[in-house]
Amino acid sequence: MADVPASITHSLKAKWHYQLTRGGVVLADLRPVDNWQHADYPCIEGTFTPTPAFDDVRSLFDRELALLESEDDDHIDEWGDIWDDLKSKPLFVQTPDEAERFDILWIHVAEDRAWWWPLYNSPDTVLPNPTA
Repeated sequence: MADVPASITHSLKAKWHYQLTRGGVVLADLRPVDNWQHADYPCIEGTFTPTPAFDDVRSLFDRELALLESEDDDHIDEWGDIWDDLKSKPLFVQTPDEAERFDILWIHVAEDRAWWWPLYNSPDTVLPNPTA
């Protein structure tokens, strides 16, 4: 298990609910957890519950994970092509009400877990206004 900074684990609450969306279509529900099995900081890990729409991209995510786990640099172009395909439509982790939306560098899916790298400084990331 990865060492997770206390500031992150303290803020990860069971009530947090995110969705993986692609082109505005909800692919999965994501619920951040603090018992990480795959991720390392600054990534976030959560439970992964796919919607029926995930079936359209499941094979891409399965192949992406297989390439990642193989650690074979001969397939880096294929891995990049998969991400180009996945990101051909806007791919975000966001709250159901869209008050928070994170552009992501990538997201990996393994069984009932997903872990992603949020791009906090991306112009496509939307964070709630703390003074509102």
